[in-house]
Amino acid sequence: MNKASYFVIALEIILACSVALNVYFYAQYESTKPSRDALAFKSEFGNVLIVGPNYDFSPPITMYHALKIALESDDWNATSLENMTVAVSLDYMEFTNSSTSSSIQTLYEVTQPAQNYSDVQANSTTTYRYIWSIEVNENQHYTIPPYGLYYIDAQTGEIIPTGPLF
Repeated sequence: MNKASYFVIALEIILACSVALNVYFYAQYESTKPSRDALAFKSEFGNVLIVGPNYDFSPPITMYHALKIALESDDWNATSLENMTVAVSLDYMEFTNSSTSSSIQTLYEVTQPAQNYSDVQANSTTTYRYIWSIEVNENQHYTIPPYGLYYIDAQTGEIIPTGPLF
């Protein structure tokens, strides 16, 4: 082989490495690019500090869609959310509602995708649901009750009442 052949082979190797690196960097960019929901949320509510796990899966109602539903229900906006922290988690919860009592209990925080996010009616008084739990508090100051407490059904987007009677 002459020098020209070695030069062509070297260029082919460099080109192949360049293509491989570009594919790798593009995949990295795509995995960190904000979702359309995240961009719409930021556009409407500004740079809100959101605290919670970084989910790599999503139920039918995404985290940002649930946040939008919750915050719009009490007329939060970019100005009223200044100096606020929004804590969010996806929880599996038990709702009990009988003629004598009502209760909501978080069974666990969801860390893996579910096959089905629909409500499960255990009996006439108990229902299990996937719920986005959302709290709004001042930065670094958590109050009881928080400035805003919202439960959003992860399947339907329904706002679940959080008052003493639900």
